[in-house]
Amino acid sequence: MTEYAIIIAGGRIDDDFALRFVQRAIARKERPLLIAADKGLVFLERHGIVPDVIVGDFDSVPEGYEDQYLSVHPQVEVHKYRWEKDYTDTEIAARRAVEKGCKVIDFLGATGTRFDHMLGCVQLLALLLDRGVVGRILDPYNRITMHQQSFRIMRKEQWGKYVSLFAWGGELGGVTLTGFHFPMENGRITTAETLTVSNEIGEESAEVRFESGMLLMVESKDRPG
Repeated sequence: MTEYAIIIAGGRIDDDFALRFVQRAIARKERPLLIAADKGLVFLERHGIVPDVIVGDFDSVPEGYEDQYLSVHPQVEVHKYRWEKDYTDTEIAARRAVEKGCKVIDFLGATGTRFDHMLGCVQLLALLLDRGVVGRILDPYNRITMHQQSFRIMRKEQWGKYVSLFAWGGELGGVTLTGFHFPMENGRITTAETLTVSNEIGEESAEVRFESGMLLMVESKDRPG
């Protein structure tokens, strides 16, 4: 069973970016677990890609859409919920991926016009991290990850030009940044400042070290590609 999942959520999806991303993943030797959360199913059907699992209350698709889809693809695992549920469709999808043993989960369609849903998806990164699972929110401009321990970034592998760091849920202590244009030595990052927004990697690799707290990293770029 694969330990990697892609969740297609119901936010804004750049078709070219998402399609290339999913197609490359499917072409690998070990195909990812593909989960459609509510409206994410519409994107997959539009491009002829059949998911392994679909979840949600389906309030963002035309009435009867999911039933019609399953009549054509009865092999797909489906979990349908009432709209008066405790969790978002994306969280239900994430929990399903964890139950199936996935250790890395990429989220597409998790950003867009609804900031509340986007913030909820960021919270899911913390939920996954507590369960030993790596979560990544991806769109053409951003890669968003959560960290509980020090890590290194290779410039050739970064998502874009900028690296922004945020304290998540409380102050970060003992922060040391090396290999960055703006370094830091044994500093701190609070939840009420923008000190570590829009840094840049100045060497072939950079290291982020911190002694306590949970760190949210946003790698971003002004133009896709």
